[in-house]
Amino acid sequence: MKIKFKQDKDTILKLLKTANIKRKLRILDKMNSVNEKDSIKILLKILEDYSWTLREKAAYKLAEYGKKVVPRLKKLINRGYWFSRAAACITLGEIGDIKSLDSIIHLLLFDDNPTVTREASTALVKIARQDPLRFSRKLKHMSLDELEMLKIFIILETNDTEIYSVIKEFTQNE
Repeated sequence: MKIKFKQDKDTILKLLKTANIKRKLRILDKMNSVNEKDSIKILLKILEDYSWTLREKAAYKLAEYGKKVVPRLKKLINRGYWFSRAAACITLGEIGDIKSLDSIIHLLLFDDNPTVTREASTALVKIARQDPLRFSRKLKHMSLDELEMLKIFIILETNDTEIYSVIKEFTQNE
């Protein structure tokens, strides 16, 4: 079955209300001619969908818009359901913007959901890999106590020993 529809935000959002996941995925794949502003709104809305497959696909598509979506993702991290927070972490990790580090670390330290903390851990490591020196400086200037800092370093060491060594050296030498 082919899906043909008027490609505007309201029509797409209406079509995405279906319970059929395959149909939602096809709609997501066919969002090519929607303008950037509307695409971002639609993708952010999809991050709140109940389907992990759909959210994950939307998270990677949203990352293509780069740093301009970071403020909205940070808001979603603070108010969204656990599955929306996890999906937002995927996008933030792919973007790698150091400005999202405080939100990611907050989730790592205070969120009780294991899926959220796993995705936040992955995002943390990806952000650290982008620019280890800036990451170290930002980390050092955050108000983290010794145990919180230890948790961050354990996550780094567990996921990427090389980046852990670099970050550790930078934070000790500054």
